[in-house]
Amino acid sequence: MKTLSEIYNLSHDSSGFSSGLINWYNELMSKTHDDLTIADVSKMVRQDILKDVAISRAIEFFLIAPYDGEYSDGGLLAILASLNVSSLEILYADELKIALEDIKREYTEFDWFDDEEKNQYAKNVDVLMKKLNP
Repeated sequence: MKTLSEIYNLSHDSSGFSSGLINWYNELMSKTHDDLTIADVSKMVRQDILKDVAISRAIEFFLIAPYDGEYSDGGLLAILASLNVSSLEILYADELKIALEDIKREYTEFDWFDDEEKNQYAKNVDVLMKKLNP
């Protein structure tokens, strides 16, 4: 399987600077789509790097484990809720709608760290549902 660098004809950062972001970017360029982690896709969205790839992978992760995130439970949902509608309409819209309906009924049963986290998750479910069902 080809790496992101090979697929998108991108090169590694060869500036000689060493920072956490540059090191991560260089590692990212050596990964395949399947190698991407939740942390990778979260950072890719924040840094606006191969955003369509990141969104696609974030949705894949979300559909498998809707409560996962990089720093806290529900982080993937927060990422998806922050995106514009056109990105969501193109990728997995029907699957997301079905998953969100199920989550809306079940999220209170999840073992949340605190009520604030649970309430934010519920808000993000509502935001994403409204974006997918204008």
